[in-house]
Amino acid sequence: MLLKMVNHLRQLPDTKKKQRDIALVLTGFFGAFRRSELVAIQIGDLVWEPEGLLIKLPRSKTDQQATGLVRALPFGAPGCCPATAMRNWIESVEINEGPIFRPINRWDKVQPKALNSGAINELLKTLGNACQFDFVSDLSSHSFRRGLSTSAARERVDFELIKKQGGWKSDATVWEYIEEGQQFNNNAALVLMEKLEALVGNV
Repeated sequence: MLLKMVNHLRQLPDTKKKQRDIALVLTGFFGAFRRSELVAIQIGDLVWEPEGLLIKLPRSKTDQQATGLVRALPFGAPGCCPATAMRNWIESVEINEGPIFRPINRWDKVQPKALNSGAINELLKTLGNACQFDFVSDLSSHSFRRGLSTSAARERVDFELIKKQGGWKSDATVWEYIEEGQQFNNNAALVLMEKLEALVGNV
């Protein structure tokens, strides 16, 4: 579903909004960001390393001690790499200070202020409709965090790695996402069906 949304964006005419939206969607998903965190990212929060991008925010929703959070986005395949998409966006509009994700008007002019967090939900619903998803009403910025955790769980990513990437403090919350992601893989019915198929084959 993430790939469908990004592919849809890539097929659109080449505009600044297109570059921003690709960077926003990929960063939101792979960084498991809340919408408030996404719109809070400033150019000074980015640290570029040979391996990828570090995003260091001074404070997050669950960060009661205000120690800040760090999300690492390694360089990956060009078609779905959030670090590359972020670099392309920043370079295309020459952002040197202030917020990374900004409003863009109908004339494709980038505004200096930070994007409103509600605009992220609107973007996801617009993309969901364009991709003809049947769950558009359920799409929101929370889909980034849920999507990252459940997708990682399906791929058997280690619990601690999932928890770290999403910045979750509660183990119970992470386990809920893992159970959701593995509900078809770790399934008693699947085990029994495989056993039954083996028995039928021996009859």
